[in-house]
Amino acid sequence: MLIQGMDMKKIKAIISSILLLAISGVHAEGSKIGFVNINLLLQKVPQADVATRRLEQAFGERKAEILSFQKSCKEMEVELEREGVALSQQQKQKKIRKIRSCGSELKLMDEEYGEDLRIAQAEELQKLQRLVYDAVNQIAEQEQFDLIVNEAVIFASPGVDISRKVLNALKVVSEQPDKETAAESPK
Repeated sequence: MLIQGMDMKKIKAIISSILLLAISGVHAEGSKIGFVNINLLLQKVPQADVATRRLEQAFGERKAEILSFQKSCKEMEVELEREGVALSQQQKQKKIRKIRSCGSELKLMDEEYGEDLRIAQAEELQKLQRLVYDAVNQIAEQEQFDLIVNEAVIFASPGVDISRKVLNALKVVSEQPDKETAAESPK
């Protein structure tokens, strides 16, 4: 069977194309179809920069602590190499255990940091996706689109690509004062 050798992305592309052709065949005359490059928008919207700065601010200090701890672990290793000859076997073993403990603690800190960062990134991405989809829906309603697609499109002419419109709408939103910040600030 032909499908067995294809990956899921290709299969989705074929199915999406067939559905798009079927839909456009049914309502070909007078239908308005648009395309949005979601990945491009998620990279270029100003809110993405804000999200990145928010993550850096939230996790920067913690990353610095991990790097500092890593440096102190490395210094212990260098110290053992430098002074190892002069130490008794018992002193060496004590330092080796301390270095291993430091390494284990560093690994745990790094894993916890990575997991927390991934969760926070996923939350920020979800917020960005919601903003993009809301903007796409708003433009679709305002301009009376019948169909807007975003994935598995083999070709989209510039005439149906509304990505710039969505990006401009999101730029306008990003320039407006944040409702939460405005509500918190004293008047």
